[in-house]
Amino acid sequence: MKQRRLTLLTGTILALFSLPLAAHDDKIHKATVGLVAAATKDGLDLNTKTGMVKVKYSSKTTFELDNKPAERKNVRVGDRVGVLGSKLPSGDLMANEVILGVPEQKPAKATAEKKSEHKH
Repeated sequence: MKQRRLTLLTGTILALFSLPLAAHDDKIHKATVGLVAAATKDGLDLNTKTGMVKVKYSSKTTFELDNKPAERKNVRVGDRVGVLGSKLPSGDLMANEVILGVPEQKPAKATAEKKSEHKH
């Protein structure tokens, strides 16, 4: 009986601590993600899988690092970031939010290949 309670308590604690991570991940799926190629006080150039995207900041643009507020000065060339915003008629992206420290996404295909290679 004690073992069952301990298992239930452990599962509950893990679920509660994973909620903020799940919310952050969901936001990243909607973001334009890439490496910062250039950064200025007015915006950044973002090198994405599909090419270079010019990102502009407004006075309302917010910055986030590890689910905490950050500042635009924290954006550095070479950083992997996610940008949530709206596309302008010029093709540029007006940033509502810039998420810093986005982890590299592991390719799903490589994971599936590793599983299929595993033999008993």
